[in-house]
Amino acid sequence: MHSQNRSGNRHRIGFTLIELLVVIAIIAILIGLLLPAVQKVREAAARAKCSNNLKQLGLACHNYEGTYGNLPPASVQSPGAAQMQALRNEFQKVGTTGTLAADFAKHSFNAIILPYIEQGNVLRANNVNYDFKQDWFATNNRAAASTRIPTFECPSVPTDHTVNIGSLSAAEQTTYGTGWTPRTADYMAVTRGNTNAVVWTQLGFTSPGDPSWRAILTSNQFTPFAAITDGLSNTFMVGEQAARPEGWAFGTKYTPQPTFMNGAWAHSGNDIVCAGTNRPATAGTQPSKVTTAAQVAAACTVNCWNQGEIYAFHTGVANMCMGDGSVKTIKSTISMSALQRLAARSDGNPISVDD
Repeated sequence: MHSQNRSGNRHRIGFTLIELLVVIAIIAILIGLLLPAVQKVREAAARAKCSNNLKQLGLACHNYEGTYGNLPPASVQSPGAAQMQALRNEFQKVGTTGTLAADFAKHSFNAIILPYIEQGNVLRANNVNYDFKQDWFATNNRAAASTRIPTFECPSVPTDHTVNIGSLSAAEQTTYGTGWTPRTADYMAVTRGNTNAVVWTQLGFTSPGDPSWRAILTSNQFTPFAAITDGLSNTFMVGEQAARPEGWAFGTKYTPQPTFMNGAWAHSGNDIVCAGTNRPATAGTQPSKVTTAAQVAAACTVNCWNQGEIYAFHTGVANMCMGDGSVKTIKSTISMSALQRLAARSDGNPISVDD
């Protein structure tokens, strides 16, 4: 027998359909309000992790300098005659004279600093010693170059951090070999600013020339702190160049995608060049770099193109490690003038990121 209240009516159990729909609607509204906040918290955490990664790389470069008296080369790749002598002990291929560019093995600073980010064991992957006297893609070095290094990866980047060699051109596959999968990095050495004199003139500066427009780390050279006359805290050292080997520009993957080797953390061709990117740009289409005075006014500086320029997946900003090891957040709206002055180590026009 059903229980009854004093008025003789049965107790109602549960919700009516309308009440249930109202509750669902309220929950949906609350989720809609909370989701952006959750996403912001996640991105803040990812950006903090990214910043910490760059901090570790900056400290590694300084520890390397403390050991050898100079900062490591950004990369070793086809050195000129004046650069060969300093590279012979560590990078000259066995059995060569050390007088030709091809006599030197190709490497990235990421491999060189591994012992200084507590990843020296990677250089002995599968009990095979990484050999700096052979190219990074040589058979002996592939186990190491195929090892994931979390410190090299920004958590905001939407890729699997691998290079699919099968997507490269036939010529590239011949060079790098097939049947293996290099792992990638989202952080690269900044090597220089724009090297076109007319660009500097358009910005109101005298072109500093070489080596003044080089950054702190530079290709095929060990750099002493004394060469950074604009100040370590005022010059880029390492920055974000995320999502390679995929080609991204202005927040979109473009077509066709690159078919050349890039992005692998051990690859010798990953340097960041702060030349600036041309506008206007068509979504989904590969852009180009600033090379003329007429292109300066509309130039895009940060988060414009990930092939050789600073590029991050943090909304409106990118993280950069300065020469003193500090990590700064730079806005995607930074001026072309400021970008060049921060990239060049001794142009005579120092500027702080915070200015």
